Amino acid sequence: MTVRLPQKRKELELPGPRRVMDLLAEAGVRPTTVIVTQGKHLLTKDHRVEDGATIDVISVVSGG
Repeated sequence: MTVRLPQKRKELELPGPRRVMDLLAEAGVRPTTVIVTQGKHLLTKDHRVEDGATIDVISVVSGG
């Protein structure tokens, strides 16, 4: 599967299937700082991503 990390200007190729939280750990990304999408669908941290999928890891920015 392809894991796209636009903020780090990186793409990872990882074998699947894997849970989103495991993908984030392998990529060195804290789950509380990002959302993960596949196409137009938001994925939960326990969602299982199949081999061959492409997912995007998007940083969440908030402020006051």
